[in-house]
Amino acid sequence: MDLNKTVLCESLIIWLQTFNTAAPCKTAQDLTTGVAMSQALHQIDPAWFSENWLGRIKEDVGDNWRLKMNNLKKVLQMMVDYYNEVLAQQISDFPLPDLVQVAEHSDPVELGRLLQLILGCAVKCERKQEYIQIIMTLEESVQHVVMTAIQELMSRETMAHFGAEPLGDLELQLKKAMEDMAELMAQKEELAQRCQELDIQIEL
Repeated sequence: MDLNKTVLCESLIIWLQTFNTAAPCKTAQDLTTGVAMSQALHQIDPAWFSENWLGRIKEDVGDNWRLKMNNLKKVLQMMVDYYNEVLAQQISDFPLPDLVQVAEHSDPVELGRLLQLILGCAVKCERKQEYIQIIMTLEESVQHVVMTAIQELMSRETMAHFGAEPLGDLELQLKKAMEDMAELMAQKEELAQRCQELDIQIEL
């Protein structure tokens, strides 16, 4: 199993918890029902992921993977339509998650892909500024993984457009945020090294 994708899944679960969904959202197992994800999407764009749509997501699915699968299909299909119709972006280059693996086995790699698509909806919707601010409040290591996940989504889109379109405000903002974060991490490492050097001097 690809460790990076497992870390991605864990970090995106932490990010999803910032939505404070009514449905549990602590573990990969919790998310396999699709309920917490649908509630987060409803917050991201209540006009598209409407109350009516939310009502079609069955909450009491227990361990029945087929019922989970039905929920996950509705979530994925509505997201793909959202990218195409609302955000006017093709995600054909992005490998869509294998929902059977998510529903039946709580597979972290496939679940990570699904969560990555939700992340893309959040940082591209009308309230994107708000969601970017929330990402910036996460713990540094989680923040780094989340930003990398956004970058991966965007680079695939850019490739799909053959790089023809100039970077939009959001892309530039994210690029700057990532550069700032890289700089902060470098400063942190430098400080840690200086502290270590001082410790050695004190011991001498």
